[in-house]
Amino acid sequence: MSKQNSQRGYWSANLDVRNLGGGATSGLLDLNRELEFYFSPEQEYALRHLWGNEGPRRKRILEIGCGMGVFALFLARQDAEVYVVDIAPSRLDFLRGQARGLGLSHQIHIVCAAAEALPFPDSYFDAVYTKSVLIHTQLEKAAAEAARVVKTGGVGVFVEPMRHNPFASLYRYTLAPAEWRDITTYFDRQRLRILAKAFGHARVRFFFLFSFLAFFWQFGIRNGPLFKTSIRLLSAVDAALFRLFPALRRFAWFAVLCARK
Repeated sequence: MSKQNSQRGYWSANLDVRNLGGGATSGLLDLNRELEFYFSPEQEYALRHLWGNEGPRRKRILEIGCGMGVFALFLARQDAEVYVVDIAPSRLDFLRGQARGLGLSHQIHIVCAAAEALPFPDSYFDAVYTKSVLIHTQLEKAAAEAARVVKTGGVGVFVEPMRHNPFASLYRYTLAPAEWRDITTYFDRQRLRILAKAFGHARVRFFFLFSFLAFFWQFGIRNGPLFKTSIRLLSAVDAALFRLFPALRRFAWFAVLCARK
């Protein structure tokens, strides 16, 4: 079985909104509650670059690897014209049902496709976005496709997990689903360079050293107020450490690469 087929099978069977394989999510999502956890510091930074000061309204935005669709639903609620692709049909069916239940079907265009072969014309989108998706792709092909479908002057914003954070590494080899090891290639500086080269103009910012620990309140015991408080405090510590000791950025959990075509 090819790696892509393995991924399709895994993600199609994994309808847990937290992506931990903890059982199927049923019913209509509490979107506001899910967004409490979605908008952590790296996401807030990503959004500022995804549409600048103009906001997402009427922008044509592609999300590659939409998963359970939380971000796509948020964009649609902001009156963006949202396109999503994913290789897992059951996840797309879930998103389709959520969009219908929230009255957002007319704003979300759902396509089953791989990141390496996007079925869209050249220069079609104002912006393209991923979160924790390119780690599952043939990066050179996926990066070239993402750049191809963005308009000249458009942006790509890619939020991807890195290889070397010690807390994340411990989690990946102990508590995380074992399947992740077969379907994932985490980012390092070389892979960031490959992605940046596809666009030509890019900047990278790193997030989460000790603040990785705050995600216990999202993926362990779900507690929105404790998550927000702990991630705000620990992220401030991390930011100071990254400024004082730039070499520590190698151990960040996430990188956000913002590119302009």
